[in-house]
Amino acid sequence: MRPTVFLSFLTALFVCSAPAHAANPHKLCEIVSEQCVPHMQAGSGPQPCAAVDLERGFVILKDLVGPAQYLLMPTRRLTGIESPELLAANAPNYWAYAWQQRFRVGEKLGRTLSDEQLGIEVNSAAGRSQLHLHLHIDCMRRDVAASLADHRADPLGQWMSWYVEGHRYWVMRLPADALQDRNPFKLAADRNAYAAANMASQSLLLTGARFADGSTGFFLVNMPVNFDQQEQGSAEVLLDHDCRW
Repeated sequence: MRPTVFLSFLTALFVCSAPAHAANPHKLCEIVSEQCVPHMQAGSGPQPCAAVDLERGFVILKDLVGPAQYLLMPTRRLTGIESPELLAANAPNYWAYAWQQRFRVGEKLGRTLSDEQLGIEVNSAAGRSQLHLHLHIDCMRRDVAASLADHRADPLGQWMSWYVEGHRYWVMRLPADALQDRNPFKLAADRNAYAAANMASQSLLLTGARFADGSTGFFLVNMPVNFDQQEQGSAEVLLDHDCRW
């Protein structure tokens, strides 16, 4: 192994290492830093990841749950949605990278899926089991996609109230080019000072949309933690990991 690769490997290993636990919350970080990135740097491919983009700083890993769910994770150490680095002026737009990788879901299933059938999601600190930022890329629930269609004529760029199965969410309609200059993490933080200071208590989902005027774009969904209603901030419940379309 080249010295620079070895040094990078040791640095990542040090950051991710932790005492042994029955359920290891650092497992994803270890996969990225001890396997996928070193393997790619050594010229032996991205395994066990499906892809490693060293230039843009992310990996794609097939999740164990579901036939076609993938995870996008940064190659750098970021704990989760609450990591302040995600709101920096020069922060990578991991949502844009994940959206570019959505083709893998249909490819894995062996059929073509529309953008409205696909979603990207990140859980709150209370709603996750791993301490490394990971965006879920998978199918949307059919009923959720149908319910979101009721917001096809909402004002662009404004948070609107949305209820699903008795739970309150917030949804924002975004144009097709939104991910070129808008980052969903920052859109959530820009809502107000309280939201910016409590990113750990939010869960976000992005899905493709076709609007009332025939144009295409996105719906961005925000699910805040609400312990009174036993909601831990997991918009992942809006995804269908079985892809029953």
